[in-house]
Amino acid sequence: MKHRLNLFLLSLLVATCCWAQSPFQGTFFNKELNIHAKLHLEAKDIPVPGLELDSCYGYLQGNLNGSWVILRVKSIDEEKAVVRAVSERGADAQDLEIRSTEEGISLKQVGGSYIKGIEKRKYVKLPKPFVLKRI
Repeated sequence: MKHRLNLFLLSLLVATCCWAQSPFQGTFFNKELNIHAKLHLEAKDIPVPGLELDSCYGYLQGNLNGSWVILRVKSIDEEKAVVRAVSERGADAQDLEIRSTEEGISLKQVGGSYIKGIEKRKYVKLPKPFVLKRI
C-alpha cells in the first residue's frame, strides 16, 4: 500500500511538472530548414554558445545568416509572444512573432530586415511562418 501511494505521488509530481512548462521555454528544431532555437522568454537566463553574452531570452542558430539572439520580449501571453532578435554582429534587428502550436512553436518575421536562410552557399528567404518542433 505504501509503495502504491509513493508511486501515485511521484506520477502526480511528474504530471504537474510537465503541465506547468511554458510553451515558450525549451529547445526547438526544424529538420527541413536545419534551424534550432533555445528559448526561455519568461527569464533572461540562456547563454549563447560562441558569443560572450551573460544571458538572453533565447537564440536561433543553424542554416541562417549568423546566430540571432533574443534580447527583448515586447509582449507575451499564453498563445503568442513578440520579441526583438538581433544578429550576432549587431548590424540587423528583427521583430519575431512566436506562436504556441501543438508540436512546438511557429515563428513569423514582422517588418524590418529579414532573417535569411543559407542553402548551397546562397541566401534564401525563410517561409512565413515556419514551425519548430519541441525536442
